[in-house]
Amino acid sequence: MNKAKKKYVILVVVTILVSIIALIGATYALLTMTIQGDKKVSLTAGILKVDFSEGNNINLTNAAPVSDASGQQGTPYTFTITNTGNINAYYHVSLEEDSANTLANSYLKMRLTSNNGYDSGVVKVSSFGTGTFDIKGEETLEPSDKVTYTLYMWLDENADNSAQGKQYQSKIVVTSYDREQGSNAVQLVKNKAKEETSNYAAKSKTSIKEVYANSNPATEQTEALTDYRYVGANPNNYVTFNNETWRIVGVFTVDDGTGNTKERLKIIKNESIGNIPWDSNNTNDWTNSTLNAYLNSGEYWTNVLNEEAKNMIDNTVWYLGGTADFTNSTNGLSSNFYSYERSTAVYTGRTTNYIGKVGLMYPSDYGYATSGGTTMDRNSCLNKELSSWSSNSDCYNNDWLYTASSQWTITPLSSNSTNVLSILNVGGPQDINANDTNVGVRPVVFLKSNIKIVSGNGSSSNPYILQS
Repeated sequence: MNKAKKKYVILVVVTILVSIIALIGATYALLTMTIQGDKKVSLTAGILKVDFSEGNNINLTNAAPVSDASGQQGTPYTFTITNTGNINAYYHVSLEEDSANTLANSYLKMRLTSNNGYDSGVVKVSSFGTGTFDIKGEETLEPSDKVTYTLYMWLDENADNSAQGKQYQSKIVVTSYDREQGSNAVQLVKNKAKEETSNYAAKSKTSIKEVYANSNPATEQTEALTDYRYVGANPNNYVTFNNETWRIVGVFTVDDGTGNTKERLKIIKNESIGNIPWDSNNTNDWTNSTLNAYLNSGEYWTNVLNEEAKNMIDNTVWYLGGTADFTNSTNGLSSNFYSYERSTAVYTGRTTNYIGKVGLMYPSDYGYATSGGTTMDRNSCLNKELSSWSSNSDCYNNDWLYTASSQWTITPLSSNSTNVLSILNVGGPQDINANDTNVGVRPVVFLKSNIKIVSGNGSSSNPYILQS
């Protein structure tokens, strides 16, 4: 039984005031910025306590826009979060902007660090969002632990007189959840992408980046969308589902078949459930295939998936577009496959999409999951046709969706009635007969948008635990 939601929000009295006064004859405007707290502030909510130290104010008066280095020379604002309870505490730190602001946050830069190693790097405030948005994604504090954050904020040296006379106000918001409540799974993955992007840039690409945000152009069946994908040889994307080990492909904007479009978590079973023909009648029509029936209404759905797992799965529109050729650098890239899958190129009489609960990965899922290696980095791999990956081990060996055995995708060939694309054990795709008995099946599902992660860190030894 799910416990009632317990959400604790601490609104810390922190105000950032920005007013701009024109400098006659100067390129830049003058800045008045104040970040202030009520001397000694201590707020407690649930098992979290937040402390602010006396005199810990930033007050920049009549200062011109400054360089990043100069912006970090002033007095920072610090606050300490302590877990006063006897169970793990989950929290995240947000910035809540005043609705009356006239200065866009794209003019402001910031850097948030902590004494336990977190560093956002120098980033534009706008890179996190607008309105109310996380500047530090979910963190865990063990009993009696505490962490101190340091915030610098300054006006970007590139700000010009277009910012004249504008005002900006915001406040820090610390949101805490109890252990059972957890964090929204979709938001956790998106936050991870933002944090890692900031760290990656700040540390000159020496940090490990596990989640990439992909901006995809509009296709014949979808609008322009951004998805968030796990990449690399073995990212921390393990999750317990159906009392088995599954892995998070990422976060995608999908339709449930009724026009209700939301961001949802996409997961895939870590191991194949066996070598099963895509269609024992050797036709590449997914809507009538024997594998589709097995997964969505047959033995797998009825007796393999438990009720808790079924209740977490959402209906999804699966795209069934295909291609006739994918063997060269002009038509065989991961980005090409993304467009093929969502195109209307299908064999005569076939449908372009299907509404169901259990499907398979797309070829583009496989392609976009690579991080590349030392000889070929990620960009190099994404600029090589997938069919050539068999001779580029940096690409497939650093792709967590790669296995030493062939595996089906959901994507048919559009030029005939029998062939389906599979990912071969040599690292690239190949079209083969739908009735082939030597190809593995890894079920894929999209979860409901309200699913939460209540514990775990995503590693293979401590996978994420889900709760509806």
